[in-house]
Amino acid sequence: MSANPSVSNASNRAAPGAIAILVSALLGGMAGGVAWCFLSLWLPWFAQFWIVPIAIVLAASARWQGYRGSVAIVCTLLAVLIAFAYAQYLFGAVRIADSMGLSLREALFKAGFGLTFDIAWANLRASDWVALVLAILTGAVTSAVSLRA
Repeated sequence: MSANPSVSNASNRAAPGAIAILVSALLGGMAGGVAWCFLSLWLPWFAQFWIVPIAIVLAASARWQGYRGSVAIVCTLLAVLIAFAYAQYLFGAVRIADSMGLSLREALFKAGFGLTFDIAWANLRASDWVALVLAILTGAVTSAVSLRA
């Protein structure tokens, strides 16, 4: 315990390591990708732009985990990119399942990574890239802004 009780223990914490940042980004990004896929299937209007509020949640999650400054921004950007890639992969699997009359689980296991990736890549449009840029910018700003006044 510190001699001065008014000093918080936050200053005693070690800087987060690269592994911790990568794991946080990976887990957050995969959860964000699944959430985006489910939201897009449930509410298909402007489905590609669901990544923007998910980027805000990922940035808030990075801040909640204690990341600050450039570390929070890097963690958020990695998570947004992972969420984008994973959701596009899931969208490709959904297209395969829909066209072949398979369940999503069967499509994920039977189609293979190559075919699913090719279908996901072929179905990317300009609006998807615009949504990704908006999500990156929104996530970076959200993770950089302090929630305390």
